[in-house]
Amino acid sequence: MRQIELIERQLREAGGVASVLAAGWESFELIGVVAVDSAEKAADLYPAFMFARGAAVEGRNAIVLAPSMPAGGPASFGSPELSTSDVEEVADALAGLASALSARLREAALLAVDDGDRIACENAACDADQIGELLAGSA
Repeated sequence: MRQIELIERQLREAGGVASVLAAGWESFELIGVVAVDSAEKAADLYPAFMFARGAAVEGRNAIVLAPSMPAGGPASFGSPELSTSDVEEVADALAGLASALSARLREAALLAVDDGDRIACENAACDADQIGELLAGSA
């Protein structure tokens, strides 16, 4: 859970389109990794986590094509270190991160000078919305 909190803080503190894109990429990457790990722990939430993973991959791919995305991209996450085994709590945390991610991407889209950045932010925000819808209230 600490990783989720750290990424969410990084996302909130990101300034400018390029920083939001980089933080967004890391957010989508973490959501995908945590979703796979959590899906293996809860058969009843398996579909929600796996569809959320798919949306995270789509969002990450949208961001990586943005012209202002910093070169090289952020580091990938290994196996997540979650402080809870409660997958419903993890689902809620990921839904919260996705909501914050969507909001920041929509803000960045409004600030974007380049149409490629604006489109990437808007598309990725839709993917973040889908993640939130899939995981919010999964308990």
